[in-house]
Amino acid sequence: MHPAWRTIRDRLGARAQRWALRRQGRAATRLQLASRRIYILPTLPGLLYAALLATMLAGAMNYNNNLAFALAFLLAGFGIAGTYHCHGILAGLHLHCLGAEPVFAGDTLQVRFSLGDDAGVAREEVFLDWAGGGAVPGGVAAHATRTVRVPLPTQRRGLLALPALRLQTRAPLGLLRAWTWVHMEPRALVYPRPAARAPGTPHLPDAEPGSRLHGPGDDDFAGLRAYRPGDPPRRIAWRHYARRGEFAVRDYRGGDAGERIWFDWDATAGDADTRAARLARLVLDAGAGQAAWGLRLPGLSLGPARGHAHLHRCLASLAMAATPAEPG
Repeated sequence: MHPAWRTIRDRLGARAQRWALRRQGRAATRLQLASRRIYILPTLPGLLYAALLATMLAGAMNYNNNLAFALAFLLAGFGIAGTYHCHGILAGLHLHCLGAEPVFAGDTLQVRFSLGDDAGVAREEVFLDWAGGGAVPGGVAAHATRTVRVPLPTQRRGLLALPALRLQTRAPLGLLRAWTWVHMEPRALVYPRPAARAPGTPHLPDAEPGSRLHGPGDDDFAGLRAYRPGDPPRRIAWRHYARRGEFAVRDYRGGDAGERIWFDWDATAGDADTRAARLARLVLDAGAGQAAWGLRLPGLSLGPARGHAHLHRCLASLAMAATPAEPG
């Protein structure tokens, strides 16, 4: 397609989306497509089909040929029936936004949608896309549901508003295209892209300069655990083995003061995005270790703690730290 025509098409498409948003408003996470949401127009083959019917009808009238009349009306009936069927594929379709797992900025979100039918209509050849992106097939059998993942590229950290989702079909004959725009309220979380290497050292308010972090097994007795290959023999609880005949190992945990690591927003150099990227790298590296860590952000303090849930809270807080407020 010529670039000028592509530009005109994109502008008309954007204007049509804005008009649809004003007319329909934003939808919640779950809706059923009503007829007033669905638009239908002939495709290029459909226009050629209509021109052929008009030519056949004109010839039948000119020669007063009953067989030509019958063939023209029969083909016109196929077109009318195809119009109702094309519209009915989308009408009544259930759509539920299931959200997306957070990704780092620059990666692709996989936004999940559930499509379902409870009217006994086979909704074949339904496609989903974001305003001109790659279409994903989402056909649903009668009385069935299906989960579809629609990829969405990301660029910046924060809460990403979902763009307009388009559902369309050209079934059953390809002569018409029925489509609808759905503007969903849910937003997807995008983590900051971690820096390749975070300069400097973490802030350790609970440790003296030059002191090291204690690792597991350096301080407090935490109990017994099952023996694993590679455990040192000096930690085997021989008395427990003598009593029960089971190998167990004495488990230790370092003292709380020695395991605390703090990462501070104000102590990190750079603008907001640079700070978020550097701190994201630090908390990811800390999450791969054994020490507990905490994160200090403007007006918020997290931890110190360990585990995947704490890591997610830290990354989610970094995603939203010092982000510009959206216009009301």
